[in-house]
Amino acid sequence: MPESKVLRFVDWLGEGTLSTAEVTYDVAKKRLEELARVLREHEITAKALMLKKKEKEEERRRALEARLSKILEAVSEEEEVTGEFLLEREELRRPFSERLAEVISTIFSRFSKRLQAYFVNVQEDLYKANIMMTSSRYVSLAVGIAAISALLMAGAFALLFWSLIGTLGGIMSMVLVFPFFFIFLTLARMYPKTRIKNRSAAFSRELPFALRHMATQLASGSGLLETMRSISLSDYGVLSEEFRRAILEIERGSSIEEAYERMNLRIDSPGLRKASRQIVSTLRTGGNLAKTLKVIADEVATDMRMKLKDFIQTLNTFSLMYMFIVVVAPVLISTLLIALGIATKSFPVPVETMWLLYLAFFGISLYLAFIIKRFEPKV
Repeated sequence: MPESKVLRFVDWLGEGTLSTAEVTYDVAKKRLEELARVLREHEITAKALMLKKKEKEEERRRALEARLSKILEAVSEEEEVTGEFLLEREELRRPFSERLAEVISTIFSRFSKRLQAYFVNVQEDLYKANIMMTSSRYVSLAVGIAAISALLMAGAFALLFWSLIGTLGGIMSMVLVFPFFFIFLTLARMYPKTRIKNRSAAFSRELPFALRHMATQLASGSGLLETMRSISLSDYGVLSEEFRRAILEIERGSSIEEAYERMNLRIDSPGLRKASRQIVSTLRTGGNLAKTLKVIADEVATDMRMKLKDFIQTLNTFSLMYMFIVVVAPVLISTLLIALGIATKSFPVPVETMWLLYLAFFGISLYLAFIIKRFEPKV
């Protein structure tokens, strides 16, 4: 009798282990399928962007040289996601934020179809921003987050107006859910473009150091592909990440020239365009690439220093304006009003007007700070 209980307990334990293993396998399979769909969509987007670029070049060539046009078609076979994208068992335990995003996008997938037209070229923006998410999933997630955030903000304002005005004010404030929804939806639409600009700025900051790294390694006898792999394994932030993507594209069948063209589509950097043109030209005709990259690195570093110098000169002018508006003007106006009040034995301006005036000075100071931050060079 005790032996039968022990056997039943062992059977129950084995069934639980098998069930857990099956659940883990299903989660891993679902995650890999989602990642494969994202990669296929990114591949299609990259080819579409490259095709647009080549068509524009063909139009310019026809206008200038009046020759026959050439139509380039890129056809590639779908490949399986290999080595670098295989997840280990520990990586299958996704963070809570990722699981929550999946739940939100699934719930709001029906409602997001009507707002697809609002997200123009979102597929291209996701590719350039390196956001590993399909366009439909991103739109669904954006709609869900915008709806939830709008409800929370409208609820907060409803409580505020209910406490100040009453029940009617609380009910009427719920109308704010619609403008809040479109505000958050607009922010979600702008997020990939903002991420693209930040990635381009981060790439440009690290470019001179990476070019010197490449020049040194090429001068020591290393090949270009080996040098690119060394850059991808170094700590250059976004630049190393982009070089890893380029290496992966080369391993999947793209040429080095095509990999650099795709990198130029994702990153808006004059230094990168100059360096990639030189690298492609050297691959075709030959030459001392190490020396050229070092010269380009010096030119990019000089341009960054000049931008910083110009910003410092602009900052000196703005600092005088900022000091006058924030410090001198309020103190001067307050002193004059107090003097007039003493002379006339009555304060000449209502207190409410003074508060509005100080708020106006505060708003102008915030605007100047925003302008200064916008002119700040990303170096």
